[in-house]
Amino acid sequence: MTDWSQLKHAYGTAEDIPALFERIDTEPNDEAWSDLWSRLCHQGTVYPASFASLALLADLGAETGKDGDNALLLAGAIAAAADDETRDRHGASIERLRTLAHARIRRPAEPALYVHLLQTAMALDGVPVWSSALEGLADGNVEAFCPECEMGVFVSIGETGYFSAVGDWEPGDPQGSPLRPAAPADLEGPARLLHAAASEAGADTVALALTYLFGDGTCGECGAEFSIAGQVAEQY
Repeated sequence: MTDWSQLKHAYGTAEDIPALFERIDTEPNDEAWSDLWSRLCHQGTVYPASFASLALLADLGAETGKDGDNALLLAGAIAAAADDETRDRHGASIERLRTLAHARIRRPAEPALYVHLLQTAMALDGVPVWSSALEGLADGNVEAFCPECEMGVFVSIGETGYFSAVGDWEPGDPQGSPLRPAAPADLEGPARLLHAAASEAGADTVALALTYLFGDGTCGECGAEFSIAGQVAEQY
């Protein structure tokens, strides 16, 4: 039995956490979710109460619909900040959440939410880079640096096209060098898992974007070719 009064969150004692979870059962409950996020994962910072909450989030994550998704997203944000010792201590909850997250990414969701669910799955898997670096797919662009001349490169992966441009690119500017997507059959490791899940879920725009993220680009400054994912990962 968790003694919440002995745990801390962003605003002090965590004795209010059980009541916030009880509010999730009421409608509307967006405010309750906002309160949980602000206490348990305040601007990316987590607390002892955050990890204690993983078991409760796992119960909610088993539900379908908005509450289930909210629970998985918050759990993923918490797990992304866990060190190895913490992951071991809360291993049963994390493993249950991991199973739920991998089942969830096999089902449809609108593209931005789907990308965040992929991040959640990677966080619960303990894959630090792609629990964070997939954020650019929701925005339609990522930032990289040329490995040769070290020039900053804007990489568009989305509605504005699939290209790289040197420096700050704005809508209406000429498109730069076309990207070269990876063949799905050539993807390995997390890239293969992510693409397979998106394809199965019918998240076609995300599946396509993933082939570009794990493909290659060209620096418009020096002409060097580079792995987009490799350069993005260098920043994490």
